[in-house]
Amino acid sequence: MWRIVVIFLVALGGFWLGKEPNVVEKKEAVAQVFPEKEFPVAEHKSFVAVVYAYNQALWCERTLKSIFEQDYDNYRVIFVDDGSTDETFEKASQFIVDNNQEQKVILLRNETKLGQIASLYRAIDSCLDREIIIPIHGKDWVSSPIVFNRLNAAYQNPDVWMCHGRAIHYPSYEIEEGAQPSYYAALFKQIHLKHLYSKGKFATNSQAYLKPLQDLSGGRILQLKEPVAFANGSSPSILQEPLTDVVSYKPLTAFPTTRAQAAADILIFSFDRPIQLYACLESVQRYMTGFENCTVLYRASDAKYDAGYEKVKNAFPQVSFVAQSKKDPKHDFKPNVQKILFDSKSEYILFGVDDIIVKDFVDLSLCMQQMEKTGAYGFYLRMGRHINHCYQFDQPQAVPPSQLLSVGIYAWDIETGELDWGFPNSLDMTLFKKSSLKKAFLESKYKTPNSLEFVWAKEYAPKKAIGLYFERSKLVNIPMNIVGKTGNPHMNYLNTEELLAKFNQGLKIDIEPLYKVENNSPHVDYIPEFVMR
Repeated sequence: MWRIVVIFLVALGGFWLGKEPNVVEKKEAVAQVFPEKEFPVAEHKSFVAVVYAYNQALWCERTLKSIFEQDYDNYRVIFVDDGSTDETFEKASQFIVDNNQEQKVILLRNETKLGQIASLYRAIDSCLDREIIIPIHGKDWVSSPIVFNRLNAAYQNPDVWMCHGRAIHYPSYEIEEGAQPSYYAALFKQIHLKHLYSKGKFATNSQAYLKPLQDLSGGRILQLKEPVAFANGSSPSILQEPLTDVVSYKPLTAFPTTRAQAAADILIFSFDRPIQLYACLESVQRYMTGFENCTVLYRASDAKYDAGYEKVKNAFPQVSFVAQSKKDPKHDFKPNVQKILFDSKSEYILFGVDDIIVKDFVDLSLCMQQMEKTGAYGFYLRMGRHINHCYQFDQPQAVPPSQLLSVGIYAWDIETGELDWGFPNSLDMTLFKKSSLKKAFLESKYKTPNSLEFVWAKEYAPKKAIGLYFERSKLVNIPMNIVGKTGNPHMNYLNTEELLAKFNQGLKIDIEPLYKVENNSPHVDYIPEFVMR
């Protein structure tokens, strides 16, 4: 959990180099497009100096002083105190005020230690794409007042996306080539979260992101001859675990730009439950935004259920309804699903079933933005930090280790989850990218929503996947009855005919009492109130 102290509100971003400063290594040669080509200074680039500090009360003032003394104006500073147990935060805060630098600095304090790359990921999410990140460790300092000017000159070349400068090791004064990186924020944003975050924790080795940055830059890397920083070897180094797997990225052919807003569709499955579908659609209409098309694929056993669905159609004219055939509904289920999914140009799909009621406001465009940023497998609206019980097995389930990404949004490694938290392929209001579903939905055999979810979970579970969720879940599933031979637990409260009779009397399920209802499981036993439509 982050507690943010704003010295002055400025844009946020960047990171620091997580290397052992007293070790001199040989660097592999990096292909460069125009390694030495100089361009005239036509603009003053925007830099973000990011200072990462853990128990650096002895050195943090010197670090900040070296930044404040730069002969360059267009920069900002973010100082991250990573849960220090000494006076790092207090000293840094006072030094900023004493030097009248409040207008330049954001000061962040982690309540608990998150680590370098975790802090990086949080910070870089708020950076502008064209901001250039200058990472500085809280025990190191900038080598001279002209460093930012030199970097500005280097980045005038449009084919420089990343820059490595020399570091002077203190107190040995040995020179290390290419030790101190800087890079455009947009470049870092291309790295998927699942390649930095695994089994409930972030990587600790800086190569986890530096190697992808080098890959993505496609040789657009400049090696500066000048020293840009002092690397302080008299302060303890940050331990870095060896990397077991570093993913290779394809080089970008052009500078990354912000993508156009993606679009999402909603597909809801229903079988002989018009009154429950009515409540589901009413809640979607009231609380959900950010989608293009909403389609219901429904099955009616006979004419009386058909008549019930006609009432639902009349109430929600903006929703598309696709009926399964009476003669062989299981035969046309798969072709209908494929047509609804893949004939639409929307990139995302949110699945739902008719006994779900959305209980809180949710904007799917925000969910898609976070999935684009992180490369997450799905956004799970049924999950939240209060979901600690599994209805199906009637037993507790732990909320897995999770990473706060932005206000109210968390990520977790699905591999670390149990029961509901370890079930990635769910039809219960989960948002997926259609491209990740195509193989399973085209190749597998399924005839009903239950068989679809079963074979999808059994044969096409992702090997490594990040899931996203809101701090508080956005829906509740009320299993009043079942309409198929699934073996799933349910309330057995009213059967479909009894519910249809209430619907024909002009009644509906009252969704008002469920607004932001507290539930510790996605499924809950709940006796609904019925009111006139």
